[in-house]
Amino acid sequence: MSVSYPLIITRNNLVAGSTNTYKYNFSSNVDMGNIDIGLGSASIWFSWRNITAAKGNNTFSIIHPTLAGSSTLNLTIPDGGYDISDLNNYLRYYLVNNGYYIQNNSTNEQIVYCKLQVNPSIYAVEFVSYPMPTALPSGYTAGSAITFPATVKGPQLIVNQAGFGTVIGFALGTFPAVQPTVLTTSTSTLVPQVSDVTNVVLTLDSAMNPFAPNSKVIHSISPAGYAYASLIKSEPSEISWVPQQSGWRQSITIQLVNQNLIPLEQYDTDVTIKLLLRYRDQSCINR
Repeated sequence: MSVSYPLIITRNNLVAGSTNTYKYNFSSNVDMGNIDIGLGSASIWFSWRNITAAKGNNTFSIIHPTLAGSSTLNLTIPDGGYDISDLNNYLRYYLVNNGYYIQNNSTNEQIVYCKLQVNPSIYAVEFVSYPMPTALPSGYTAGSAITFPATVKGPQLIVNQAGFGTVIGFALGTFPAVQPTVLTTSTSTLVPQVSDVTNVVLTLDSAMNPFAPNSKVIHSISPAGYAYASLIKSEPSEISWVPQQSGWRQSITIQLVNQNLIPLEQYDTDVTIKLLLRYRDQSCINR
């Protein structure tokens, strides 16, 4: 019968100054030459941010029609985890908070004249521009900043940051190219890359996989189906045992990286990772 030994890694093992590296110290030196290690389970928080100032993907602009012609609104998205609906919510929040809306006097519904949306049928993101009337409609109250153009016009999206364009699938430019006079939908022409993390890969510094260039990898976890700020759990139904480099070690270090082996910038570093150790040659256990 194969015997395995659990090691539990938590936030207490986090390497100082790191957001992704955890070090486990053995009680005494261990000869790793006859040891295999596999992942028993892992729980990590979905806390890496896909939009940040550091990534250069957090700004865009809106050209909004006004009585004088137009006003350019420059939006800066707070660092965080966003999908396209979240970005639209931020766009709407900005417009309402800055007075670019009208409000229904009966229902109190606040209306803005543009939005971002996903079109899953064509795997695209769309910027929808609604034409503004030349006067406030009856039964509505105007926001503090909104004025109405002399002729019917709709807002435009300016993608002035390549990183943000990558997120929503738009090249640098203005969409639509001229102020529209009817309901207009601008569709992304690039594949939207909303997040730069599609998998969380666990690497172990003592691992040795002779069949792969990334010989330190012991497991990968997909965040698919998990909402931002939720707990991602992984418990393999079958343990993948990975041999370890020969030699004596006082510690092992596990790191969380993305699918490109770039260290994961976790906001919440609270994890629970259970590693299982076993002797490859069980006969040595009682020696």
